[in-house]
Amino acid sequence: MSNLKRFFASLTIASTILMTGAGAILPVTAVTIADGDLVKSADSSAVYLIQGAKKRVIPHLNVYLSWGYPSNFSTVKTVSAADLALYADDNAVPFRDGAMFRGTAQSLGGKDASAVFYVEDAQLRAIKSAEIYQALFNDANWTKVTWVPDDLLTK
Repeated sequence: MSNLKRFFASLTIASTILMTGAGAILPVTAVTIADGDLVKSADSSAVYLIQGAKKRVIPHLNVYLSWGYPSNFSTVKTVSAADLALYADDNAVPFRDGAMFRGTAQSLGGKDASAVFYVEDAQLRAIKSAEIYQALFNDANWTKVTWVPDDLLTK
């Protein structure tokens, strides 16, 4: 085979791999799913917490981070959509106790849009004023409060 033919054959193979992805020619390895795992399918960005035979969606990045998971998602396993479908849907994962959040333009329970909520014993506690917040948390820059989309407040 001439050098020119080898070059074009190599170019064709490399182009095919680049256009279809290496996954098209490499074998898919099975991933074991265990209780407590964080998983997602390759075709979705949604992250789920596996609990027994159920999966619970983590509805927002700030909820995920409130549980202390790494921001680089290194503990999230990618599984097949078929494997993920074997788990029944359950309630979404809530903010962890100790988390504080507020909406961007709306609030909960008729509270002012600027209301901050503190999660304690899986219950939402509205912090009634900036003075109370500062007395409790001594956080002049409000760095302990995360902002969430308003539609998350209703979930």
